[in-house]
Amino acid sequence: MSKKPKIAYLMHVDWNWIKQRPHFLYEELTFYYNVDLFYIQNIYTRRYIKVNNSRNVYNYSKINFLKKLPLSGRFKELQMIEKLINYKTVASLQNYDYIWVTSPIILDFVTLDEFEGKIVIYDCMDDFLGFYSGTSTVGRLKKLEVDLVNRADYIFTSSNYLRKKMELSYEREMKVSPYLIGNGISRTLFNQEVFQNISQVKPNRTDCLWNLMYIGTIGEWINFDIIIMVLQQIPDVKFTMVGPIDTRVPQHSRIEYTGPIKHEELMTYASLADAFVMPFKVNELVRSVDPVKIYEYILFGKPIFSIEYGEMYKFLPFVNLYSGEKDLLNLVRDLQDDEIKVLSREESLSFLKQNTWSVRAEQIVSILEGVSNK
Repeated sequence: MSKKPKIAYLMHVDWNWIKQRPHFLYEELTFYYNVDLFYIQNIYTRRYIKVNNSRNVYNYSKINFLKKLPLSGRFKELQMIEKLINYKTVASLQNYDYIWVTSPIILDFVTLDEFEGKIVIYDCMDDFLGFYSGTSTVGRLKKLEVDLVNRADYIFTSSNYLRKKMELSYEREMKVSPYLIGNGISRTLFNQEVFQNISQVKPNRTDCLWNLMYIGTIGEWINFDIIIMVLQQIPDVKFTMVGPIDTRVPQHSRIEYTGPIKHEELMTYASLADAFVMPFKVNELVRSVDPVKIYEYILFGKPIFSIEYGEMYKFLPFVNLYSGEKDLLNLVRDLQDDEIKVLSREESLSFLKQNTWSVRAEQIVSILEGVSNK
């Protein structure tokens, strides 16, 4: 029996941040490979409250930390100390066959020299530079992505828009064409819904308010203007925002911020919603997003209202798209009048079975077969 290849899974997201693509793919890849997790851990930060995420792995997987010092991005002296702290962890990468990188930020901790003789996989989950547009660091960060793209043996992107953008941006630097590996739904959440079927749970409106729920990171891409407009126009509606706050947010008596929750608790919160919303601002960053939350919303079996952009069309007819304030107001009023159609549970589960993280891992493995012989 052939020995399973070893993967060093280098993740830029703290394991105890809300679960997203890097978390789920790591878990699923442990079914096929010997995968050890390396993730950036801030030694000190007040930006968010952590959650204690579970690890649903198939085989033993070691956890390693890449320690991040405060302000190390600004001061070379701190960078040197940081490299000394992480020296043994980085040196251990020589023991692996594959190096999986979730962001160019990893190159602030690991030099390309450490990848020599390894198969390097860049999983591009977002428009990386879009997070830093207009900042003084964008030039340095672009060089990191150029270096990573040029070195990568395989590149995966989470959306078709992002794949095309990467091809246009790095046509000269790429030695391989990116593969599209979309986002999906977790097996733990999927299995929970199969047994619980929360779509049949009707919210107990003790406050007489219709509950529109958003689940995910609350960042600068949230269109709070349209949220406030809905609250002003429809007085018996409230918004529940579930997730960590990463930007300045307005305070309103009918906006509730729950903070981050464990992935396993999503079902409990979702049962309290009348409908789910994705009130994003459409910009270059958002156009590249294949939102994990939409797969989860579909699983919950309740009406879904989302801003319209290209990547959303594949979710039709499970979602109701709006392009402006009037459209969203009409959708909310239709919800209150019981005029929003929700597809059957069987149709939703059939769609999601084709879009689990397990299916995504199968797609990745089929692509990587034979690569280890390069």
